[in-house]
Formats: sequence, structure tokens, C-alpha cells
Amino acid sequence: MEPHKVDTLIRNAYIVTIDEGRRVFTNGYMAIDSGKIVAVGPDPDCDYIGADTVDAGDNVLLPGFANAHNHLVQSCFRGYNDDRWPVLDIPAAVRSLIKQLFLISDRMDEERTYKIVRMHALEMLKLGYTATHDEHFTNIRKDSVDGSWAAIRDSGMRGYLCRCIANSQSVPEAGREAVEDGLVELERLAAAHASERIHVAGGFLNFNFLADPEDMRRIRHGCDALGIPFGVDMTDNSRGAALKARGFEGGQVEYYRQYDLLHTPVYAGKAVNVHPHEFDILAKHDCRTSLVPVLRFFDGTGIPVHEFLSRDMLPAIGTDAPLVSDSQNPFEIMRLMIFAQNIAVKANIAGGGERPSKEHWLTAEKCLEMATLGGARTLFLDDVSGSLEVGKDADCILVDLNRVEAQPTHDNLRTLGALVWGGQATQIDKVWVAGDKLVDGGRSTVWDEETVIREANDVLLEIAAETGFHDMLPARVPQQTFRGWTYY
Repeated sequence: MEPHKVDTLIRNAYIVTIDEGRRVFTNGYMAIDSGKIVAVGPDPDCDYIGADTVDAGDNVLLPGFANAHNHLVQSCFRGYNDDRWPVLDIPAAVRSLIKQLFLISDRMDEERTYKIVRMHALEMLKLGYTATHDEHFTNIRKDSVDGSWAAIRDSGMRGYLCRCIANSQSVPEAGREAVEDGLVELERLAAAHASERIHVAGGFLNFNFLADPEDMRRIRHGCDALGIPFGVDMTDNSRGAALKARGFEGGQVEYYRQYDLLHTPVYAGKAVNVHPHEFDILAKHDCRTSLVPVLRFFDGTGIPVHEFLSRDMLPAIGTDAPLVSDSQNPFEIMRLMIFAQNIAVKANIAGGGERPSKEHWLTAEKCLEMATLGGARTLFLDDVSGSLEVGKDADCILVDLNRVEAQPTHDNLRTLGALVWGGQATQIDKVWVAGDKLVDGGRSTVWDEETVIREANDVLLEIAAETGFHDMLPARVPQQTFRGWTYY
């Protein structure tokens, strides 16, 4: 019998499927045709030939990672944490950030934003992300979001891209808009950008960014009327104080449910400072969350991941852009999740609580599930992505184990543990989205990397000069002393 011909055939791979049975083929193959996975299994059973055949050399084939909480335009703030450290008051730190962010965004037109976000998209692809989230709320220039989302489109990645409406005093007056105007923009953006790989969504950051609580309901119903997904970043950095100021004594999840926001599954952001009983509400209403561990080291609270896992919820992992997590390395974010849970558990025990059941502690396997399938599900992409199984799109990455930083693997007995606890970005060798090879040998097949980096930096220097933002940056220049170091 003649072998079946396919577009791409990957052989001799250590395949982590994250399918329903959580099968791992320690020596496996995967066949891809017309962008779809048509077969996956033990390598000796392969009866396919590929127009492009990849010998994986026993390296790891994984579903692509999903960055499930992100703000794309904030990628220009890498290194900002050093400027503001230590962060002792998160609400105050957010206010300071908003001031700088809107100063820059006033000069970020479509072309400039494209170049800035293109660099972030390139970075994510080289790190193994095949999908990203966005919460765009800097709406002074209406065309800025067009440049941002065009960059994701041209990268070949998938996107769950949310355009947020803001109109409270939390943002500068120039960035405020009425709900009706925001919905008109959302309809325009959906017509311009929605595709098989790009899902356009609407929503708002959190209740603090809307002047009238009823606007929350108006936005949700407006999205429903447009047939557009809805999301809200469930983050209450005030730990309930802001809600009490509004006369509401419950938690934020209860607050959103009161305004009829949870009647169908929603993207529910970071779910920060959720009350213990509200985890049941999140589970009941299929609120899909993306946990961001770095921020929970800022406030020292950690993340009670076990509260989700014990309710059969699989949360995602996000970075919240380089502004928050300067390292976007998904392996680092996974291990930080483990440490964040440990902090939360220890705090709970110190307060008289109990340890979670052993099966609800994070492991390498569970972290990989969260970073792949959990991310796809949170971004409503799990029907086509997040696992390696027949019928799904071929969104996958090949991770190189033949590097000193990946060794030893003890004949693969510790491979997955080593990836999560010590994995590096340098190990990402190939990246496919819907069968398209977007990274090969660690290099982009889409863009000239040096051009992308140069053009983004040039644009940012122009903006800094035009806005006075340069004066807010550290004085690490010749003839200046900064933090006791002298530069020549």
C-alpha cells in the first residue's frame, strides 16, 4: 500500500499531545496536510511521506504556547520596572503608568504602532507563542489599534484581540469615549480585522475604568448585539475598597454578575483578589481566566491556582506585556506560576487554612497544560488549537533538547521537568501555525529580524523626542551619574 502524501511530516519526535488522554509519544510522528493534523502516533506506525519532512532528532514537539493576557502596545516599556522599583502601592503604580502610557500613545499612529507591535510579535513567535491576547484601551488615536492588530495578522499568529472602552477619570480626558462611540469603533474593527486567525472582542479593563456602572451592562449587551465576544479584566487592586466606595459590599465577580455580564462564557482576565466563594461563581459561569504570576510577586499575595484546579477549571498563563514581565519566556512564566502558588499556600496556612490536596499542586505537566490548552481555551481557540490531535490546526513548536541548557534529560525521564523548571527561549527551534512554518532554526521566516528591531527602536526614539518622554528615562548617558554609577 502506497504511503499517504502530506504537506509536512515530523518524525522521531518526543510528542506531548495534551489531548484528552494526555498521551505522550516518546518516539512519535505527526502528519500535517492543508494546515490540519491528519495523524499523530508512534513513529514505527507512520505510513506517510511529506513534501517537507522534518527529522525532529528526538526533540520535543508541543502545542504552541498562548500568551493569554497581554497589552500589545505596552511592549515599548521593557525595563520600566527597574525605573519604578520598589512597587509598594500597586494602584499608585498603575496611575503613574497610565500617565506615561497615554503620553506615548498620543503619538502612536497606525504606522508607528505597527512597527512597535511587530517587534513584540516577532519576540513572541521566537519564544514559541502561536497565539496572543490583547487588551487595547489607549484610544486617543483611533487608528493605533489598527496598526497593532495588523502586526499580529502579518506575523501569522492567532489573536484574541479585545478593544476596550474607557471613560472614567482613570484615563486622560482625551482617551475617554461614550459606550455608543466605542461600540461603533468595535464594529469597524471587527469588519476590518476578524479572520480565521484573528478574533475581535470587546469589553473594558475593570469597573474602575468606567464612570457609570451601567456602562458595563451596555458594553456587554452591545457586544452581544454585534455578535462579538466579550471580556473583562477581573482585577481589583484595591482589594474591595473601590467597590465599597460604590456602595457594594461584595467582591468583583459578584459585582459583574449583578450587572448581567456572565450570562454566557466570558474572558475573565487575571481574576485578582477574588473572594474565596467567588471561585464557584467563576466555575459556574465558565469565566475563563489567565493568571499573571509576576504581578503577584509585586504584592506578595501569590496565586491560589488550586482554587481553580479543584473546580475542574484549567486557567491560562499570561505575561501582561513587557511592561510588567520584562522576560516573556513562557518557561520562566510557568515556573513563576509554581512559586506563586507556593506563596499563596504558605500565606493561607499562616492564616489558619489548610494545604490543598496533592493533586491540585502545580507540576510540570499541569503547567504545560495551562500554557497550551488552557491558553487556547481561555482565548476561545480550543476548537482549533491547544493540543496535537487529528482534526485540529497544526499549531505547534519544536523544542531543541540538544543544547547544554537542556541537559541532562536522564533518557527523557526528566525532560518535561527540565523544560518547565529550566527551559530557555534559545531552545525554540521551529514554530508552525496552521501548518505554516513561521520560525525555522530559531529565526523568523516572515520578517527580517534586524529590520524589525531597528525600525521599532527608531520609532520609539522619535516619539520620545516629540513628547519629552526621553526626560523620564534613566540618565545612563555619558557625563551623567545615575544611582552612584558614572557614565563616560
